[in-house]
Amino acid sequence: MRMTEETVPEALDADAQLMLRFKAGDTEAFDQLFSKHTRAMINFAYRFVRDRQVAEELAQEIFLRVYEAASGYRVQSRFTTWLYRIATNVCLNEVRKPRFRAAHQPLSGQQAQDPGPVSGRSQNGGPQRLLERQAISRALKEALDRIPEKQRVAFILNKYEELSYAEVAGIMKISEKAVKSLIHRGKETLAQRLRPLMPELLDQ
Repeated sequence: MRMTEETVPEALDADAQLMLRFKAGDTEAFDQLFSKHTRAMINFAYRFVRDRQVAEELAQEIFLRVYEAASGYRVQSRFTTWLYRIATNVCLNEVRKPRFRAAHQPLSGQQAQDPGPVSGRSQNGGPQRLLERQAISRALKEALDRIPEKQRVAFILNKYEELSYAEVAGIMKISEKAVKSLIHRGKETLAQRLRPLMPELLDQ
């Protein structure tokens, strides 16, 4: 049974209520949604493009799509499900562009830039262990760029965004069983791509 505006109380999905207020003309409601979710959208986009500036631009585009879709908005799922569906489409459109693919071809010895903070300490083994973790992180990002599109989306939503199988299924409009299968195949694909890069680590 699909949810409607009348069947989604504020306690169940406050974000949907904010979107309905914006649809009715309350621009402050949109500002609240933007403030609440913009960081999550930047981080989500970064998982696809691995460039903080581009991720920020994509987050702006995501909320532009939200703004433009307001007049036709109906509550048929949780707001975040609808938002991540928009975000997924925006990010996939970006990475499908020929210029993006040409600029992100993996090079031998290439190191992915990650603007996130890196601790100078390692919990398990000092500087050498920290370098190993950074190498694994770089290799994982490059491998993730190259797995099939649906596997990549499901993996990012579940493992990085920490969404449940049910939430991922709602975003991708597939069954939970299909989500589990995509994530399982994604893990296998990642393992196959990572093994040549670091066999001594994966074989431990």
